[in-house]
Amino acid sequence: MRRLNVLQRTRWILLGILLAGGLGISLYPLPVLLLTGGDQVLTLRIVRPGDTFLLGFLHSIARSDIWDRFIVDPQYRIVLIETRFQGQGTGIPYGAAEGETLIREGNWFRLTGMNRVVPAIDWRVGAEWHNRFRFGDEPEIDLSAKIGDRLVQVRIEKMMAIAWLWSYVWKARL
Repeated sequence: MRRLNVLQRTRWILLGILLAGGLGISLYPLPVLLLTGGDQVLTLRIVRPGDTFLLGFLHSIARSDIWDRFIVDPQYRIVLIETRFQGQGTGIPYGAAEGETLIREGNWFRLTGMNRVVPAIDWRVGAEWHNRFRFGDEPEIDLSAKIGDRLVQVRIEKMMAIAWLWSYVWKARL
């Protein structure tokens, strides 16, 4: 009988350790790249320094593609590192600032060497602008086709693991 009490006590201790460990893990903060439209989570991805993503759209005046490349830096900030565009015109870069390089590749121009920290991106998505999002080497997502006209915010924030899991399973749409 005494042995049974020791076994029962051991089981309760192990269960308590597992529950405490699970609670600890669920409260661990994860750096997450979030795309939200109003209060709707469109997509979220756990990020690490060095991860990249692209935002693409049609320029409103030149009607040519623009692609902005961003990287997650070691402080988990969004940093604009490159802009790729076709042609020249109003609102399109025409030269390189200090530390930047403007490269021509056929019909495309690339402005590289940029290092512009962006706290968050408020991005007006619309069907006529063909707004696209691409994380790393994953397939491109046509936001204009998926969500229509709306203001989208792109940001990095810390999210508890349990909240990320909840959002990933139940709320993420893209």
